[in-house]
Amino acid sequence: MIGKQRYFLKSIKKYISRRFYRNISNMPVDDKKSKYAKDKIKEIKSKKESNVNNKPQFKNYNCFLPDYEGDIKVCMIGGGESLIYAAVLLKQFRLIKRIHVVDANDSLANAILDISHIDTSSRIKHFKRKHLKEALKEINIIALMDETNPNIELNPTAQFKAASSYVSEMAEQMAQLSSESLVAVFTRPVTATLPMVSEIYKLAGWWDPDRIIGSIACDRMRMEALTANLLDLNPAFLSVPMVGGADLNTIVPLLSCASPINQFTNVQQEMLLRSLRSADRKMKNIEFKGSVLSDGAAAAKLILALAEGLSGYKNVISSVYARSNVLPGCRYFTTELQFGQGGIQKNFGLPKMSATEVVLLEQAIPSINKYIAMGLKAIHTNRYITLKIV
Repeated sequence: MIGKQRYFLKSIKKYISRRFYRNISNMPVDDKKSKYAKDKIKEIKSKKESNVNNKPQFKNYNCFLPDYEGDIKVCMIGGGESLIYAAVLLKQFRLIKRIHVVDANDSLANAILDISHIDTSSRIKHFKRKHLKEALKEINIIALMDETNPNIELNPTAQFKAASSYVSEMAEQMAQLSSESLVAVFTRPVTATLPMVSEIYKLAGWWDPDRIIGSIACDRMRMEALTANLLDLNPAFLSVPMVGGADLNTIVPLLSCASPINQFTNVQQEMLLRSLRSADRKMKNIEFKGSVLSDGAAAAKLILALAEGLSGYKNVISSVYARSNVLPGCRYFTTELQFGQGGIQKNFGLPKMSATEVVLLEQAIPSINKYIAMGLKAIHTNRYITLKIV
């Protein structure tokens, strides 16, 4: 009985307080008490509104809150192990709603099934190569990755010969089936494969250079890790811009523009550049015979940056290989770019460089143009294109 009486008294108090609150809010305006009560009510409402408006805003993909949910759909095309690692990482972010994996070699079905058991909100689905049309429906970002684990013992020319037919076949269908999606090219050598994909889109009549980019994400990540290890810093807080091409022979790290530290001796610069350009050779003896783990992590990082730009976030900046007018003699070039809802929003061009970096860039330009010409020649001479030229 005592418990029931207490419950009854509590309910009566709640009822009386509610009626009292309503009566106060409905009192005539000329009553001093009602005026005071209305002022209190307005104060409470304004505090609630200010609390809502002062919620933390998202600035970049490195500080996503776990409860943020986006609507970005990604399609990853390829057959190498780096695609699997990139898919695992992408599935951790609620910014990505769906991940479609187009299996170029019909060898990833079991791995994708395993990834689908990870209990995150992002959904992942496996598609065979012949079902590319279905996989590209309503896709925001297409990631064209390597058909197999790349043979790092081959030079860029040999790598391109091995990958050119695969790249042309996939790019033709991408241009036909999902022409408005952002395209990120990861297939090595990107210095040659990006111009090839871009030219296919141009011949198909769907060319927008701001929506087709080439990745140098792995090389930049390597450089930042090597530099951070040398200086005993946290790599997450170190930034090293890159310019030039999109492979180890043509890319130039701008240590003079690094942040927060940009003071390096000549010996340190030479050592870091040598370590970067010999990174693939050092990977020959490991179990995976290539940098598939770091490639996958770098690919996920770039895809997330593109997703962030599409979602309307500001100040999304990264070094990317793209169509450029920065150097008149180089149609495709790596610089710092800002991403937005239409793809590339701003090109920051070439910053002030040291004399050593200028020399390295001058040495790289002939090789960049050679690879660009190689990609364009594969389209026009070998006649890979079957699309109607507009």
